[in-house]
Amino acid sequence: MADIVTSQTRIANRALILLGTVTRVISVDDPAPLARQIKDLWHESRRAAIISHPWNFALFRAELNETGDAPAFGYTRRFAIPPEALRWLPPPRDSDWFFEGVEEGGHILTDASAPLPFRGIQDIEDVGAWPAHFQAFMAYQLAMDLADAATQFSAKAQDMAQMREAALEEAKKLDGLASGERTTGNARYLSRWARSRRERSTNSFSFPTGY
Repeated sequence: MADIVTSQTRIANRALILLGTVTRVISVDDPAPLARQIKDLWHESRRAAIISHPWNFALFRAELNETGDAPAFGYTRRFAIPPEALRWLPPPRDSDWFFEGVEEGGHILTDASAPLPFRGIQDIEDVGAWPAHFQAFMAYQLAMDLADAATQFSAKAQDMAQMREAALEEAKKLDGLASGERTTGNARYLSRWARSRRERSTNSFSFPTGY
């Protein structure tokens, strides 16, 4: 049997299944209203899903050089955060590369000297580069965003938010199994958006077989 290539359209249709509708899209590039709405949401939904956890596939490292003038007070050096970084992962205190610093205005302010070790999360647009557990989680993220944005799915919004949280917890467990490094860098440092979702209940959940 030939491998089924995961695509935006397959993930979008998985999201529609989760929403309980029989409607499907032939392609996210279709001019149909639902396909256009999915395509409009896709970019932000993907970025929200990626920054929700330090996924192994989206991590990158760099060494930063000092840039610009010193901060007006508090710290002595300023380092520009790489433009591809969606989120900085401050180093854990027990790591060899730990330094004190804060993020302000697209920079890291610190007293540490160059080169500054940087670890962050970057946006990966290629669906084919995503592991299976993230592809599945993205369907839940998109379904929740569609429920929030689309009138015809509004009744499902709260249910999808809860299902999305359960899906995230399961995907994080699977992602952790693929990493030999336990210091994943501040997985607890969620975005404000993600933290606001933590208050919702997380029902028992498992990924559908074969997805």
